[in-house]
Amino acid sequence: MKPKHAFGVAVRVVGLIIILVSVLYFVSAIIVFIDPTYRPNLAPAWHYFVDAVVELLIGLYLLRGGAHIVRFAFPDDDSESDTKADA
Repeated sequence: MKPKHAFGVAVRVVGLIIILVSVLYFVSAIIVFIDPTYRPNLAPAWHYFVDAVVELLIGLYLLRGGAHIVRFAFPDDDSESDTKADA
């Protein structure tokens, strides 16, 4: 497996973990919404909901491959592809 592909797999795994964390935030938002006195020092339900939505969007982007991140880490070398085409 090439390093670029391994990095892409790692980005997808991180995306999956972030999605799982966002599910926990959704559950926390529901619990705090249903029973606001569950733990008095907790943040309001909307705070958990916003965090969950943001993390879900980031996780989905990374799960789909995070193309911009992979291209930033492993830019395509045009000079490398030109030398392969000449050979």
